[in-house]
Amino acid sequence: MKSMKVFGLFLIVTLISLLAGAGRSIAANCVGWMQLPSPNVGSSDNTLAAVTGAAVDDIWAVGQYAPDSNPNMTLTLTQHFDGGSWRVVNSPNVGDRANALFAASAGGGAVWAVGYYIDPTTLSPRSLIESWNGTGWTIVPHPDPGVMSHLFGVSALASNDVWAVGDTQDTNNIFGVLIEHFDGARWSVVTGANPGVTGNHLNSVSALSVNDIWAVGQTFGLAPPDVALIEHFDGTSWSSVASPTVPASVLFYGVSAIPGGEPRAVGEAQSDRVNFRTIAAQSSSGVWSLDQPINVGRGENHLYGIASGLDGIQWAVGTRLDAASGNLLTLVERRDTSGWTVEASPNPGLANGNTMLSGVAIFGETDGWAVGEFDGANAEQTLVLHRCQ
Repeated sequence: MKSMKVFGLFLIVTLISLLAGAGRSIAANCVGWMQLPSPNVGSSDNTLAAVTGAAVDDIWAVGQYAPDSNPNMTLTLTQHFDGGSWRVVNSPNVGDRANALFAASAGGGAVWAVGYYIDPTTLSPRSLIESWNGTGWTIVPHPDPGVMSHLFGVSALASNDVWAVGDTQDTNNIFGVLIEHFDGARWSVVTGANPGVTGNHLNSVSALSVNDIWAVGQTFGLAPPDVALIEHFDGTSWSSVASPTVPASVLFYGVSAIPGGEPRAVGEAQSDRVNFRTIAAQSSSGVWSLDQPINVGRGENHLYGIASGLDGIQWAVGTRLDAASGNLLTLVERRDTSGWTVEASPNPGLANGNTMLSGVAIFGETDGWAVGEFDGANAEQTLVLHRCQ
């Protein structure tokens, strides 16, 4: 499940103030993927988990930060890019313990972000939904079933058609999928499929139309390997769809579809004989088949997010282990009609530090954003990459 991803307790650095003119100059002259300055709050860990936007000058990134050195306390982090520079925007929190945002989606004049918080009474994780209405972020009431719950993915079709997915644990300690829908007035739980007898999780959702919505994650049986979970909504109900057979445990973190086209999912596969390796699958008329992305080196490779541009092009982001340094480095892969290619991406971390990308968004044909974190001198810092050509 996505919470196992290396979000860490992202240590915070001093708030950076950027001049809009300087930001425009950097963005205007970039070629390929390049780092843009992004703010951090305080002096402990900061991280960004997802990025979304309504236009090239209206981009949002979400994540979490630690207000002090207490490893049990994090707060939601939201940042906005106005075409010139990134700035931190205040966002609410629940209780006095952990809060985090894992996914975001812009649509219908609003921005939605989902994640979890630790209930101050039960000390259990509970799902969290926040929305931006143009002037501020607010916590949105919604059903919160089970003894614990998380939301890891969100996709907005319109102001009255938003989907969120994650998981919820019952009194028997079994996790099942959590799917919620917003109809413009209220959020409600929608029944999903739970094919795994010992657990089911959804990490990402992509809404293509009112009757074509996909969600991916992982399902658990009585014995390994664990199987990728793929679910589809046809406008009436959710059902599980067969995933490609792989002699390893498969976990999908992200799903996205080319406008007017079929969805593609990305994640990782691992067995007792093979280290973590990237994996992808694509749908053709609802039938999924393997679509193998590139693995760099012999070390572990992971893909955490995918986004679609025009002309049948998609980008996936994640991290890979560099054998020479022993560090995790950024991984960006491009998928077009000829297959997958690795694109060069910055690694601003220290010589003995890690860098990773968690989320990606594409606007138009190739204008893209990717977010994550890197090891700074004293703490984890936010990482923002921009691709303008």
